[in-house]
Order: sequence, then structure tokens, then C-alpha cells
Amino acid sequence: MQQTELHQRFIKLSKPLEEQPTAAEPHLIKLHDIKVIAYDFYGTLFISGVGDIGVDDGNLDTTLFLDILNGADIEIKSKEAAAKGFDTYNKVVKHFIEKLKLDGIEYPEPDIREVWSEVLQHMKTEGLVDFSHDPSLFERISVEFESRINPVWPMPGVKQTLQHFKELRFPQGIISNSQFYTPIVLEALTGSSLSDLGFDAGLLHWSFEEKMKKPGLTFYKNYLKKLNTFRPGLKAKNVLYIGNDMLKDVWPADTVGMKTALFAGDSRSLKWRADDPRCKNLKPDLVITELSQLKDVI
Repeated sequence: MQQTELHQRFIKLSKPLEEQPTAAEPHLIKLHDIKVIAYDFYGTLFISGVGDIGVDDGNLDTTLFLDILNGADIEIKSKEAAAKGFDTYNKVVKHFIEKLKLDGIEYPEPDIREVWSEVLQHMKTEGLVDFSHDPSLFERISVEFESRINPVWPMPGVKQTLQHFKELRFPQGIISNSQFYTPIVLEALTGSSLSDLGFDAGLLHWSFEEKMKKPGLTFYKNYLKKLNTFRPGLKAKNVLYIGNDMLKDVWPADTVGMKTALFAGDSRSLKWRADDPRCKNLKPDLVITELSQLKDVI
């Protein structure tokens, strides 16, 4: 695996996290006719400090905002850079989301690099910061941002589980709310490339590329189109999808016909959503509390 500056930055800014146990009991049964395993990323394959990802998720304060700017080597020219920059970020995110909604996307997912490009340009125009225009800057500040507001670390047993199914030549994919850096942090903190971990390129489904995210059904239906391209004849019922959120993961996957497993291994990310009518009477096919339990059900 070739490491880039962004890989190295994730390694430098990350530190181990431990999963926080839940009270959930595993529900394990043998599943038959499964031909593809697909995973959620944040809160399932990786421990997530905020439990999820999204340009409009998590918390951001002015101190963090200054750290983000400094980390990206952006010159701060005004003491108001943090407070005004924080406000600008929120306004730009709202604008991008509203614009995508006008295009008919129910759950939009803007590309964070485009967001930061506009945020920094506004800040520069207002005399808050200065920088040389370079597309790589928007990637760098995105990584600085993500590392600070949503620290992540591989879930226990993730590499062993993925490599177990790779050795069985079992196709594996990802369906995730994500940004361009999601596969980068996966590689950086596992020390392995996506292919070395057993993922098939045709089965990777990133929300930032689709401009939409969970729990939108269109996002999942588009995955089924990829599935048919990957191997004609595969059906939704041949996919086992593992995620930590009953609404964002289990409900849409179940609705389009996939088999589902709720990952209940970390209390930060586990979401039962019992008060949501879509989840009130919904039951996943499996409940797992450790990723290694997948070896016993397929």
C-alpha cells in the first residue's frame, strides 16, 4: 500500500479508541444463500467518536476551528477567524444541502472538499485568512477537520474478519455515509489496502460520490445496480449488510430486500431507533456484538 501525505496525517492525528460495551445480546442464526457481505463503516468497521459521519454531523467549536486552520498551514489574519469561520462553515454546509435538495435528493451528501473550497474563499475575501489556492489544500483541511471532530479507530477483530472472508474468496463491499478520506483512513489505520483487506472495487458505495446518503432508499437501490454490474444474477437477498443503526442501516437494507445484521458492539454508535415508526416493529436477521461472530453465521 502506497502511503500519501493524507495517510500519514491520519496516522499522526489518530490514537487508539476502545469500544464501549452495550447491553445487547447476540442473535445468531445460520444464513444461507449469502453471496456478498457489505458493511457500514463508521460505527461498524471502525469505532467512531461521534458515532457517524456527515458534513452536518458532530460538534465544532472555535478552539477546534483554529486547530484545523493551523493544521492545514492556513495563515490566520484576524482574531475573529475562528468565530466567523465557524459561522461561515455552517452557512455553506446548509447552502450545499439545500441546493442538492432542490435537485430532488432527500438526504444530500455534499463533497467536503467543495464545502471547504467555498468556506476558505469566503474567509479570505473577508480578510480572516490567507492561503495559496491549491486543490490539495481542500483535501488537507478536510482531513484536519475530520480527525479532530470525529476520531476513529479500527473495531476489534476487523482485519481478522475481513481477511477470513477474503481467504474464502467471499466478495465484500462497503455501503457508507462517507467522504473521499474514508477509504484513506481505513487504509492508514489498518496498514492495508482495500484490496488486501478483501474488498472488491465494484462493491464499494460511498455517499459523497453519489451525492446522497443514508437512510435514503435510492442510495441503497443504486447499490443493487452496482451489484448486478459486479455479477449479473445476484439479488438483494444474496447480500448480508451489517450496520450499527436501525434506521440508517437496517431499515433501508431490509426494505430493498437485503439480509441484515445489526452491529451492537459499541454504545456510541448503536442506534435502536425504537421511537421511529419505520423501526418500531423491525427486526434484523442477526444481532452481533463482535465482528468475528460473522464467521459463525455464513
